[in-house]
Amino acid sequence: MVCGYDAEAHHIMFAEPNAMGMKVGDNWCVPLCHSCHMKLHHYGDERTWWDLKGIDPIEWAKHNWEKFDD
Repeated sequence: MVCGYDAEAHHIMFAEPNAMGMKVGDNWCVPLCHSCHMKLHHYGDERTWWDLKGIDPIEWAKHNWEKFDD
């Protein structure tokens, strides 16, 4: 989603309220290569990281979940 390399699933942690240590639903997953995925986690502030990339992961996840869930 960021660099175009092979991807793994990343759960958008700010997409919905969640309990401590619990992931959001799979409908809030976006593809990231392993390197970008690790950079995001190391950055710490997920919202800012996405803003710096100029990408809205929430909209991408909504759009693609709708296609998948039909």
